[in-house]
Amino acid sequence: MSIRTRLPALVALATLALATPVLAQDAPAVPADANKALWCATAFTMVEPQARQAGDTVAADNFLKYSKALTTTSQDGLKKAGFTDDQVTATTAKYKDTVNKQLTPGGAPDFTVVDCTALVDPAAAAAIQATSGAPAAAPADGTAAPAAGTAPATPAPAADATTPATPAK
Repeated sequence: MSIRTRLPALVALATLALATPVLAQDAPAVPADANKALWCATAFTMVEPQARQAGDTVAADNFLKYSKALTTTSQDGLKKAGFTDDQVTATTAKYKDTVNKQLTPGGAPDFTVVDCTALVDPAAAAAIQATSGAPAAAPADGTAAPAAGTAPATPAPAADATTPATPAK
């Protein structure tokens, strides 16, 4: 390699080394309202196909409607907090993994179905709470079990669910 070919390569490497800390900057902290909206949007997105497969089209349609509204709300909140498009995408992917783990058996969901539904349809949330005995909020330590004979507070994704399915149109 001659000096002519080494010099541009060295300049490129030096530029990359100087730019790496800027490229690797962490995303800002997720604001509480965007956190809840993104968590709930992700959960609704994961359970919508299961409800549809089970033949509960009313619930599936609501989950789809809620997930779309909360996705918009969460993305707007992240952008307002200073997130770039790439950071929003990365944060959303991280939430998919987290929520999937939390909704599987043995997981401890951050929010209940009542908490999430209340963000977009307070009347439906009140009805769910009244008919199922679901708690108004997730327990702080995540250890409290629902009362015997009640529906789970947050539906769990299918055992093989790793990413949400795209609903059929």
